[in-house]
Amino acid sequence: MARFELLVGSEAFWQRARADILAAQERVFVQAMTFEGDATGLAVTQAIEESAARDRRVLVDSYSKYIVSDHFVFSPSARRDPVFREEVHQTSAMFERLRAHGGRVVFTNPLGLLGSRLPARNHKKLLVLDGIAYVGGINFSDHNFAWHDLMVRCDDRAIADFLAQDFLRTFEGRPESSEATFPDALLLALSGFDNEVLFTRLLDRIASARTRIDVFSPYLTFPFCEALAQARQRGVAVTLFTPQANNKGIVRDYLVWAAKRFDFSVRMYGRMSHLKAMLIDDRELVVGSSNFDFVSYYAQAELVAILTDAHLVDAFRKQVLEPDSVCSQPAGDVDELRGWLAFGALKVAERAARFSGSLLRAEHARWRE
Repeated sequence: MARFELLVGSEAFWQRARADILAAQERVFVQAMTFEGDATGLAVTQAIEESAARDRRVLVDSYSKYIVSDHFVFSPSARRDPVFREEVHQTSAMFERLRAHGGRVVFTNPLGLLGSRLPARNHKKLLVLDGIAYVGGINFSDHNFAWHDLMVRCDDRAIADFLAQDFLRTFEGRPESSEATFPDALLLALSGFDNEVLFTRLLDRIASARTRIDVFSPYLTFPFCEALAQARQRGVAVTLFTPQANNKGIVRDYLVWAAKRFDFSVRMYGRMSHLKAMLIDDRELVVGSSNFDFVSYYAQAELVAILTDAHLVDAFRKQVLEPDSVCSQPAGDVDELRGWLAFGALKVAERAARFSGSLLRAEHARWRE
């Protein structure tokens, strides 16, 4: 059996992951930013409840307490919608039922006073099931399962143990950044308060690229855009795959505008894609939870895996790069004014992310005292 397995789409991922959850005997650790009480979330919690594993734990970002199906729980329109209210109720009841079945549930990263820590989400998507781990971008909700996305299954006890340690530190309220090197793999566990240090591992690889970089992200922004622009200036071909049907239209407008400035090729999906990956020189595959954006860089807890397994890289080329090149279309022009306005708004948001990151650093310093 392959040590690394590429699983494109929620159906392929969940079929594999559910079997691993039910087969686990030692531990089932599940982490997501979004985890909702719809058909998808209920199926995941049911599998956890049915698992015979001795230690069953779930980590969920506090975002899921306030945002369900991309809508704010306390907005007037949402509160008037009986279907939406029922899903909010089902989400709360789902976690209570999981606790009643022996699962342990912790919500991470509170929003802070007046939402001052809103950018500082725990953005990780992770499963550790005995000696198997999954990393990637898929959250547990119906609308996330409908998006184009992927996970990588790692059948490697050492990798699973490293990721389990990161999970447990967060679960116990003492998150730390860490990194580890394994055969064909460098894993970065970013805490949110010192991400700039570990992200140099990725930025260095972008700086060392020789021929091409294929980037997949719905929300690519600075400083990664600028790093890719420098690679482009050296003659590296840069192609970005991003959705036209983006749930954050302001980022789409910025990306089309920035791509023209930086001479990137941009190909757009007709549907929403949440897939985040980077293929560097056809030999290094970067996957994980990071969207390669300023929020990841300054404030969010993330998992990033830099993988050089030749079989995995070949699978990515055949299952993602080649078919997505066919099903996507070249980006059209964006109005120059809209591009500038999007850039300005995102720069303001970047300041908020940096402020949230500084709050995390101050809090972490107090923990360490």
